[in-house]
Amino acid sequence: MIIAQISDSHIDPKSDKLEDRLNNLLCVVDNINNLNPSPDLVIHTGDVVHNGSQEKYNLALTILEGITVPMYVCAGNRDDRSLIVKNFQMGLVINPDLEFLQYSINNYPVRLIALDTLSTSTNMGDYCQVRANHLSWMLAQEPQKPTALFMHHPPFEVIDSKYPFQFEHWNTVDYLSHVLEQNSQVKNLFCGHTHRNSHGQILGIPASTVPSVAVDLRFGSIPDGAELKPIYHLHQFDGQHFQSETVVC
Repeated sequence: MIIAQISDSHIDPKSDKLEDRLNNLLCVVDNINNLNPSPDLVIHTGDVVHNGSQEKYNLALTILEGITVPMYVCAGNRDDRSLIVKNFQMGLVINPDLEFLQYSINNYPVRLIALDTLSTSTNMGDYCQVRANHLSWMLAQEPQKPTALFMHHPPFEVIDSKYPFQFEHWNTVDYLSHVLEQNSQVKNLFCGHTHRNSHGQILGIPASTVPSVAVDLRFGSIPDGAELKPIYHLHQFDGQHFQSETVVC
């Protein structure tokens, strides 16, 4: 199974970098569409637009609708949950009784679960017992199937960031950790938010972040020759583990 991960495109008509960000996103979409072999799906790990409105999602969709494989999205702190569901969830049934945007994708060799790490008060990540209970319930449905989690905020310390810990409090990640302790089928966590390449782990499970699609918002080290080019990640599952690479457009 091959997953293409993009993140943090931050489409915003009010930005003087709008044209550049649209071109960055278009470059990534064209690159993904020309991969051989083609990925099974694309995951966008949040902040599709900058401060969500339907106008901004309409603009992002003029490019994202060109992706030729299924695409799924988890909400970033700059997104609007309800508009993500309306515009991007590919007909998935989202639990209407849950106020958070969490869901599973079950029809691939690896099961994918989107987590909601949004806070109501800050741009930092948050998690809680309600979300953890829902995750535990989803994981219990297929306890033997390899599973990857995708989410906006990374639940590990990003050493070279101005804000090394991306959640409001350490104990909010404990809710997630307690669930993972009981579910050995989780193989990887794929995250966004930091706008950079970073790697860590939670309970020994590998976790990573991908640089922002928006070149003007990137941080951290960039591969040689990619200073002005958009980047995304390609994750390939070999039956036991994920092997990941950074793709320069």
